[in-house]
Amino acid sequence: MEGCRTKYPIILVHGLGVTDTGGLYVPWGRIPAALRAGGASVYFGGQDAWGSIETGAAQLGRTVQRVLRETGSARVNLIAHSKGGLEARYLISSMGCGRYVASLSMLATPNRGARTAELLLRARPGAQLWARRNDAWWAQHGDEKPDSLRAGEQLTPKYLAQFNRDNLDANCVYYQSWGTEIGAVHTDGFMMLTHGLFYPAQGASDGLVTPASARWGRYRGTLEGVSHQQLVDAFGKDAPGFSAPKFYTGLVQELAGMGF
Repeated sequence: MEGCRTKYPIILVHGLGVTDTGGLYVPWGRIPAALRAGGASVYFGGQDAWGSIETGAAQLGRTVQRVLRETGSARVNLIAHSKGGLEARYLISSMGCGRYVASLSMLATPNRGARTAELLLRARPGAQLWARRNDAWWAQHGDEKPDSLRAGEQLTPKYLAQFNRDNLDANCVYYQSWGTEIGAVHTDGFMMLTHGLFYPAQGASDGLVTPASARWGRYRGTLEGVSHQQLVDAFGKDAPGFSAPKFYTGLVQELAGMGF
């Protein structure tokens, strides 16, 4: 089966708090193997877990250039989860790398910010203390330039409003996005907790990001009953009514069919 063989290689771009090998959770799970089994050429973004958007975009840019050299391809397809989508957009727009990117598919990216970040940062002294300790730990475990407090500030609605004005879409890139939403009862206990804590402030979400915030470019819809972590197969098993490998296989097959 070669239905996932795209014209341009795929780069999976992770979100905040994780690296390509782990962190708060392990991203992508069974997804890369499923895509490769379908004929796709799959790589990983290589950003820090707790870096700023600028740091992550620069690291992703290095990955893009390496993939282009290794494959001889002219462009890449980016599939980004959460904050990874913001780093991809910055790379395309502020760093002028749109000519190297054929498509950007964003999954639960907080394009208009997350009230969760805004509310957590209100506890400023505690947030600063936690950030220093978190940065010190990640500096010893692979991050080149961890900056947890800055990363959090860059996820607030106020910051993203200016970010969106500064990072207009590139005409040469195909943008699409999906949002997710969990209900009153869900199998992801941690995301149910964060969903409940922040529901009064931001409404229905996947535990962290609302569908309204995720909407960008061609909005493909809201995936119901899927948490922020399950969207990247963090637990390595299907959620009720949702199979991450099947979803991403369909996404990549569609990109292939569109000539990307």
